Amino acid sequence: MTFGLIAIALVFLSVALLLLSKGQDQQSREIAQSRLDRALSHSLDPLQLQNDPLKKKYVPRWLSDNLISAGLRLDKPLAFKLSAFFLVPTFLTFGIRGSGSAVGVLILLILLFTGWVLAKQRKRKQLMLSQLPAFLDGVVRVSAVGYSLTVSFNTALENAEQPLREALGMAVQMQYAGLELDQSMHRLARVYGLSEFKLIASVVTLALNYGGKSDILLSRLAQYLRDREQHHKELMAMSSEARTSAMFMCALVPALAGIILALNPAYLSTMWQDGTGRLLLIGAGVLQTTGAIIIYRMVKSL
Repeated sequence: MTFGLIAIALVFLSVALLLLSKGQDQQSREIAQSRLDRALSHSLDPLQLQNDPLKKKYVPRWLSDNLISAGLRLDKPLAFKLSAFFLVPTFLTFGIRGSGSAVGVLILLILLFTGWVLAKQRKRKQLMLSQLPAFLDGVVRVSAVGYSLTVSFNTALENAEQPLREALGMAVQMQYAGLELDQSMHRLARVYGLSEFKLIASVVTLALNYGGKSDILLSRLAQYLRDREQHHKELMAMSSEARTSAMFMCALVPALAGIILALNPAYLSTMWQDGTGRLLLIGAGVLQTTGAIIIYRMVKSL
């Protein structure tokens, strides 16, 4: 009996030590990540970013960033197209089938548009990551002649391929609006969700503030991006099944609810009018949202 208690105590002690070591490692990683974020964002001026050149009036920043990263130009024609895409089918369904079916059609349209935007974002990011090392090689060649890093950046941009040329062209436009090149690259990193743009911004910050051989740093960064792209493709191929399953699991329930509302809105309206049914629907919505957040964090860590 005594040996059993000692064995159980040793098991609990080992588990506690394991959890303690994992907690210390996690804390160390968080501290290192926070220091890196502070170092990379040291050049940002919050007062200047309040007057964001990419911010559109009456459009939330998160929405404008997602549309820009998908290659959509924020102008009046796009606003008219999106309004027609969402409002025309919704109002037609409202006039024919009622408000319940109109809500279902609107949910399906939102899911369809969101999937289309996410697909365009993913495709553009992959293309830009594959084109970025060649662009950095161009910047190194121009700067080796004796030009400044900003001039080399703008000159190499003329020979860049799409969509990288369009994305980095916004950095030039933001320079005309009063931002420095490193600040513009930080803003683009936020728009496209690419840490590679942050790395370029840190190199530009060092070159602008302290000088030095920035062409050597950029050449090594280009080689690092080539190696990283190769490993990234292998990782994406290995985790494609998990990411696809997560996407379908997140979209299945909202799509099913939209289809039910569009075809037979009375099916859910009866449940919504009942007190217990309303609680079940609200609980299902909370669980679906929580599950989507958990799945997103799990897939993001792959």
